[in-house]
Amino acid sequence: MIVNPRDPKQLKNLLIAKPLVLFGMGGAGARIAEWCNAQEIPYVFADSNSVKKQSETKENVLSPESLISEHQDANIVISSIIYYREIEDTLRSMGIDDSRIFSYKMFMPEHITWNDLETAANWDTMKKRVYYLSEWIDKTIKSIADYGAGKMYMKECIDSDVSYFPIDYIRRTDETIVCDFNRGEFPKLQTDVALCLGIFEVLNSAETLMQHVCENTDKDIIVSYPTTDKFPDIEGRRTSAYLNDLTEAMILSTMDNHGFKLLNQVEDPWNAIYSIYHFRKIVEV
Repeated sequence: MIVNPRDPKQLKNLLIAKPLVLFGMGGAGARIAEWCNAQEIPYVFADSNSVKKQSETKENVLSPESLISEHQDANIVISSIIYYREIEDTLRSMGIDDSRIFSYKMFMPEHITWNDLETAANWDTMKKRVYYLSEWIDKTIKSIADYGAGKMYMKECIDSDVSYFPIDYIRRTDETIVCDFNRGEFPKLQTDVALCLGIFEVLNSAETLMQHVCENTDKDIIVSYPTTDKFPDIEGRRTSAYLNDLTEAMILSTMDNHGFKLLNQVEDPWNAIYSIYHFRKIVEV
């Protein structure tokens, strides 16, 4: 999540007018809390798993039930993206008036640019994710195309005799193959493996790149993507800079139509909105 309010001064005045509760302690909640700390805005956390969260973080975390007794007049910011609707329904069922319920979207910029995404990127988490996924790659492969390569962490995980092709929208190193996927620019490559981590969702047409990847990969494709099955809030997707809305069924169907079978699937250990898929090309005997 990118925290860059359109009018920081006005937002601060709103948030200090009453006691403030941040409901939700995921990635979005952490970034909002960080901004509030920088603005010297006092707050307390609330979470449905208050006991567990309090034990993990050592923060004072309220349960939903205690909001009524301990913070009758507080403004409540729903600081969770994936559980937004569930939390909103919970608060309303408790009789909390809509005038006291606010969205995480207040903290986001009006328009999200590539520079915003770069600035907000958690590269440490991305590195952990790539290292984790490197274990999925067969040691016999000879070439990898990394679509949206970023800091090229996968290169650190593979043998020196494996050809590595980092593809990105800007030239990060001399090795980078610069392509603007939104303009239909694709590399002329044929590789054993393709990585598509956090790239499909920020494209105008994910299907176009998906088709290219399928046609130019001989063995495995690894994809991470926030499907609408997990994150159905379309407005929330747009404010998160997601430009398309694929279901899991759409991804599986597209891959299957191009001859790729689902080999493995997990929830992203670092971001529950995302699913990670490992596809392998079907070889006809």
